[in-house]
Amino acid sequence: MNMKTKNEKMKRRNKMYRIAMVAMVFALGFTSCEKDTITNEPETAVENQEEAVDQESQFITKYFLGTEVKVRLEEDGTYSLAGSDARLFEDQLTDSPSDFDENPNPEDGLTALGLGGGVRKWTNSTIVYQIQGLSSSVRSELQKSFDEWTSKTNVRFKERTNESNYVTISSSGSNSNSGVATLGMNGNRGFIRLGTRATAVVIIHEIGHTLGYIHEQNRSDRDDFIIINFQNIQDNAVDQFFKSSSATLVTSQFDINSTMMYGSYTFTKNGQPTITDLNGNVLPRRQARVSDLDIAGTNSIYPAVDGENPNPPTADACDGVQEWSRFRRYNVGDRVTYRGRLYERDFTRWNFIKNCG
Repeated sequence: MNMKTKNEKMKRRNKMYRIAMVAMVFALGFTSCEKDTITNEPETAVENQEEAVDQESQFITKYFLGTEVKVRLEEDGTYSLAGSDARLFEDQLTDSPSDFDENPNPEDGLTALGLGGGVRKWTNSTIVYQIQGLSSSVRSELQKSFDEWTSKTNVRFKERTNESNYVTISSSGSNSNSGVATLGMNGNRGFIRLGTRATAVVIIHEIGHTLGYIHEQNRSDRDDFIIINFQNIQDNAVDQFFKSSSATLVTSQFDINSTMMYGSYTFTKNGQPTITDLNGNVLPRRQARVSDLDIAGTNSIYPAVDGENPNPPTADACDGVQEWSRFRRYNVGDRVTYRGRLYERDFTRWNFIKNCG
């Protein structure tokens, strides 16, 4: 095989891997929480079209996990993904697709290099949190949401003492059943902000964002399962319904019942459904629960915790583990050795486990 043919094969392999990568984080989808949009109740149309056009003009093009996305800079310095409730930090976005490496070598994962577009999962399958200014009613709904995740998945919650990685759960001040959340674990910067009438339906979904998941209806295979009625979508929300290849698939198939799925009337401009099944029927009303595929996907990413350390490394933990390869696709949780060290795959980086030998 000549060098030109070899390089062409490598480029095709990297392109196919990138398409699969922006399907993992998007696999469990979410609904926008700027309004009470997680239910199937029709939303009102945008009354001020000039305001809608102005909002649309605020979108800029960035790249997330190597795929082009539309984002809007918010007042708090984060970027809303297509104007939705999923919030990204600047260092999770890049200015060109080439700035993102879908398969960095493990030593790149030890530095800030090669992490553009990065998403990190919570260590020890545990979300560490602190609460600020929530009403008793929202706290009650928050606890219901914690219980839903912990009773059905390996995810655990721990109130912060002195941990450096944690998410702050606070009130947004909005008199609505709404929320916004940052994507994945982000040191001390992560947040979930909830409206004063937030219920478990919304909060369970926001926790999904914190775990690293984005909206289900953005999956590249969604047209095999649902119909997007673009003619019924508010003009300033069309981007939220575009397909994306910039996530790594977590669930085995598209999941209409996912907590991360938009409702049939989300962002309707005329009272007609924006999403239906393939037969034109509206989707089931969103419930305060995670679906079977949500559970399976989450447990594939977040392993069961053994005491304080999931999958504790043993003396021979490196035995039988293959050396990292530039030409292989890796899933979250895969382990490799590299220059005498053991690493485990995160969403977009490698985490050091131990020295071998």
